[in-house]
Amino acid sequence: MRKFILSIKKPFHWTDRILRVLPIFRKRQYLRQLTRFAISGTLFAVVDFGIYIFFTRIFLFWQTHYLWANFIAMSVGAIGGFVLNKHWVFNYRGGKIASQYLQFWIVGGIGGMVFYQALLAFFVESAHIYDIIAKAIAAVMVMFFRFSVQKFWIFK
Repeated sequence: MRKFILSIKKPFHWTDRILRVLPIFRKRQYLRQLTRFAISGTLFAVVDFGIYIFFTRIFLFWQTHYLWANFIAMSVGAIGGFVLNKHWVFNYRGGKIASQYLQFWIVGGIGGMVFYQALLAFFVESAHIYDIIAKAIAAVMVMFFRFSVQKFWIFK
């Protein structure tokens, strides 16, 4: 298990070195974690957006059911996000992984997903914003909710 955790952290080692050198991050763990969370989120947002675009641009069914396509894409991205956030962003070693994963999905996953889906539906249906742009706006807004939930409840 230790080798697996080290293999997760290794590609991001350069980021930690930069964050420790910059004076604004050196003494502010909260900013370092928020920056790591943003990097992790960006990585899995690429996966999320890739799946969403594949579904909604290739298949007619998913074009009309874009919220379901978004649900599937977010779920896939969230699995990787949990592992990276636990071991790299928050460097959390305690707790049982099953109970943490359950907390992650109940509050961060379902709560964040409902918020995300509501924002996406509002932006597309009411504000008439192009779905990819609406998804990006919703993703940024939900990021702060998810960071707070993970930092102060799941990986406290």
